[in-house]
Amino acid sequence: MNITGLVLAGGQSKRMGKDKAFLKFQGKTFLRNILESLDKYCSQIVIVINKKESLYENEIKNLDAEITFVKDKYPYKGPLNGILSSLEFIKNELVYITPCDTPLLNPEIIPYFAQIINGYDAVIPDVKGKIQPLNALYKKTALKMSKQVFEKENKKSLMAFLEKLNIKHVNEKDIQKIDKNLYSYFSVNTPESYQSLLQIN
Repeated sequence: MNITGLVLAGGQSKRMGKDKAFLKFQGKTFLRNILESLDKYCSQIVIVINKKESLYENEIKNLDAEITFVKDKYPYKGPLNGILSSLEFIKNELVYITPCDTPLLNPEIIPYFAQIINGYDAVIPDVKGKIQPLNALYKKTALKMSKQVFEKENKKSLMAFLEKLNIKHVNEKDIQKIDKNLYSYFSVNTPESYQSLLQIN
């Protein structure tokens, strides 16, 4: 499909204490698990990083998608900065954005969101009472608004960015038809949540 997968892997992982992208789950790194999921439906995958590309060589082997690495324009300034940094490298009109701490991402969410985006700027899930701006689908044209919000308005939050967009909201019951346990939105960002992940078969 003509979709770009955008992986935000340039954070500091302060709460975890180590780079979440390289934590292991079922014999693979978080990043590799996510890349394999994206590879099923994305013709291009852009990975936003703040380390040397050579560290990621083993993670991108034998994938069908075209892989592009991007360095954060403003290192360690949050996910909106990662989106802004990737703009000129995105080749497709639809962009599925994911963090590097959701290794249980169900790839079937991607074509489902692509079917319902239609005239909207983005498809954003509402899970457990919270808007989920990541593991969501956007139009490339809408992502250009990140530059306005981040650089001109000096706002760093994804929520400030979402306020500018025409959004199709998806409730968790619809997502559960694809991802019964909502594991795609299980963010592993602390040692405690990592231990919980390891209990999942």
